[in-house]
Amino acid sequence: MKKPVKKLFIPCITAVLTVVVFMTGSVHSQNINELDNRAQEHFDKKEFSSAIALWLNILDIEPDNEKIQNKIEMIYELKQRKDVALQTAKLNYQIAKKILDTNYELGKSKAKIAINSYIEAYRIDPEDQELQALKDDMRRLNDQISAEEERRRLSRELQEKNLRLRAMAQQHMEEKQYEQALKIWNDILSFLPSDVIAIEGKRTCRLAIDNRLKFEKIQQFMAKGKELFAAKEFKMAHLEFVQVLSLDPDNRDAKEYITEVNDELDKIRRFEQRKLQAEDFYQSGIRNVDANNFDLALEDFESALALIEDYKDTKQRIAGMDRLRKDYREKEKERRLFTINKEFQDGILAFSEGNYRIAISAFSKTLSLDPDNKPAKDYLQRAQDAQRQLSEEEVDQFSPYYDIVNSLVISGKGLYNKGKYFESRKKWDQILKLFPKNKIATEYILKCDLKLSPDSYKEFSLRIINEGKDSLKKKKFPDALKKFELIKSIDANYPGINQYIAAARGGMTAEKDNLTVADKREVERRLQLAGTYYQRGGRDNYEQALVQYRWITQRDPENVKAVIGANKIESMLRIEPGQGAAGKKPRLTPEQNQLVKKYYYSGINYYTSNNFQKAIDEWRKVLAIDPTHVKAKNNIRKSLAFLGR
Repeated sequence: MKKPVKKLFIPCITAVLTVVVFMTGSVHSQNINELDNRAQEHFDKKEFSSAIALWLNILDIEPDNEKIQNKIEMIYELKQRKDVALQTAKLNYQIAKKILDTNYELGKSKAKIAINSYIEAYRIDPEDQELQALKDDMRRLNDQISAEEERRRLSRELQEKNLRLRAMAQQHMEEKQYEQALKIWNDILSFLPSDVIAIEGKRTCRLAIDNRLKFEKIQQFMAKGKELFAAKEFKMAHLEFVQVLSLDPDNRDAKEYITEVNDELDKIRRFEQRKLQAEDFYQSGIRNVDANNFDLALEDFESALALIEDYKDTKQRIAGMDRLRKDYREKEKERRLFTINKEFQDGILAFSEGNYRIAISAFSKTLSLDPDNKPAKDYLQRAQDAQRQLSEEEVDQFSPYYDIVNSLVISGKGLYNKGKYFESRKKWDQILKLFPKNKIATEYILKCDLKLSPDSYKEFSLRIINEGKDSLKKKKFPDALKKFELIKSIDANYPGINQYIAAARGGMTAEKDNLTVADKREVERRLQLAGTYYQRGGRDNYEQALVQYRWITQRDPENVKAVIGANKIESMLRIEPGQGAAGKKPRLTPEQNQLVKKYYYSGINYYTSNNFQKAIDEWRKVLAIDPTHVKAKNNIRKSLAFLGR
């Protein structure tokens, strides 16, 4: 009975795990959907802050959820529309209030824009505190327009009568003849019942007549408030007008003055806030200039000016940005050319001394700074070929086979020294199977063969000699010399060995010294001429110097002075200031991408809560990681525009 149970055991576990995984995924999706539904409910109720908070929670769980990202963007767009409409309403309201009495048609037009913009903003976010505070002002403006429209529909005779009576009533009120003024206001209201000025005048007269003491107190507060307002003591003026409303809650003048006071205080507060923000941008711009981040610095300075038009010396700094950029590019060019020249010279020196690894590193660095540097490419190839050949002859500590070969070398030498030539030869054979041209293995095989079998030695040494002769024919004189010297180190009396060595050395000397005396003099003359042109400076002189260096290298390719001089000038002519320094979109790591998303949507969250400065700070974090992030840049500009207004 136990065997069937065992057979069923593993499938049961698999089934259970499958169910668990399925349920986990299902629960995860269910949580996301639940959060999304709750957020949507808040959104439908125009509770945007609550909605965006929940959607941000979803992004914490699923950072790449495009559907949720679009919803957050949608809230941002709505909020921006509301802000634009609100700002438009406030601006046109202020203009309308100022010009309605002097230019009614223009004032009416501005009032209409203000009211329509207010309605648009209110429909988007009716719970907005600023919209709530503006509601009474808009209602009064609408009443004023309606009353004026009604007055204008009267006959010309009644219009003139209205203006005449209004002036008389106001004159009586200035002279504190409130009974007479009250009669006139009543007269106006008999044929123009919605006249706002008459309604307010009547109410004021009634208050003056019914409670003279209270009225006098109100007048004192109003006079003091107006005096303080004119002196720009807005906070103190506000207190006086509040006192008026505490005695006379319907006082129209006090309400309008409070609105104006609040506007002035808001302007001051915003200006101070803009000053702080402008200073932040200004200092950030200076830091970016110091770090040679000129594009970011320019954005910082422009942002400062967007907040305050003539902030400090920002305009002068912007005007000097091109010069700073040019100077930096020139310095970068000089630094780059210096490094190119130094690395190339180091490479030439290392190559000439047989330090091929160092040469390869130097030429590689040269090419990383100047990818089109042909001499560096050629020398790199030569150094790599030489290092490859050297690696076959000598296995050093940089080789992955070093430990294996080194142990065989130690063992082979030990056996040879003990006179165990046969066993020693086996060790060297093992090395040659890995590296057929290995120098020490070849040497010891010759030594072992010389001890074990003269015939075998003769055969092996002849092979080495023939390889050397072949190298002579191919004009590979250094290779030939190594082989001949190897034979001589074992058998100094090998037939003809000295002649072979002399031939190899002669070939090397001939390669180095293949110029006639006249050619050598001409080379020296042209070297001096090239140096003179170079010292004069300027593109034309550099090109003339390059002509001389190229003439020399064509006839004497190993002339180090000419090779280095030509390469230096070619790099100078090829590399422009600032080449390859900017304009590329940075490649972000996955972690950086996540941070960009986090800061970007966090900025939107702050923006929807009217915390523009925090929003800007978050979007600036985005730009610190990805300076090319277009949405973050645009959002900062829009926020600055609102703060500027």
